[in-house]
Amino acid sequence: MYCSELYKPLYVQIQEYLTELIFSGQLPPNAKLPSERELSQELGVSRMTVRRAITELVNEGLLERRHGSGTYVAKPKLLYDARELIDHAESIRKRGLAYSSQLLEFSQTPASKRLANLMNVGIGHPLYRIIKLHLANRQPVVVERAFIPSWCCPELEEFDMERVSVYDVFLERYGVNIGRIAQTVEAVVAQETVAEQLRVAVGTPLLMITRQMFAEDGRPVEYSRDFVRGDFVRIYSEFDV
Repeated sequence: MYCSELYKPLYVQIQEYLTELIFSGQLPPNAKLPSERELSQELGVSRMTVRRAITELVNEGLLERRHGSGTYVAKPKLLYDARELIDHAESIRKRGLAYSSQLLEFSQTPASKRLANLMNVGIGHPLYRIIKLHLANRQPVVVERAFIPSWCCPELEEFDMERVSVYDVFLERYGVNIGRIAQTVEAVVAQETVAEQLRVAVGTPLLMITRQMFAEDGRPVEYSRDFVRGDFVRIYSEFDV
């Protein structure tokens, strides 16, 4: 099956073969790999070659070894740049996963004192409340809860918010240009409602991303809290010094 005419070391060919099985879904997350002996017999190569290929994939985070149990396909990690606006759909697609979403709630609610202060509106001012579930390969990974003041997006209910991004709506329909974004990330555990939405146990580790977006004139146009499964995310930062 593997030959030198491909001009690649055997372990690299096997590494690419297993990677293709993972990204195509033939080896889904948590799937257990055959033993090194079984793979070496199946592929017609030495166990050392198989072991090196597996080690490379473990180092890449695609596989994980579980002591006394074997080697398994790791859960995919969404990669976020800490300096950029967190775009869940884009992060999921960049990882080679199928993105989908579900609109769990779309309603209007009067601003509480806290939300009124955050959004710089009067108490009771109508806010759109949007709760959206983001899925990777049909598995829930993020619950997004956003509040948007009605003054900047009147008749927002005309849009299919399950399929479109609120940022696209801001710009394309309402001409709202985002001038500043403030966001924080902290570790939390899943409470009952979020746990049910993400289909995880109560107490599961999550990352909570709190974000506030401001128009170019400085007025707040969105406040959101996103709950991301901790086992599905990595955050990185790269900058010149």
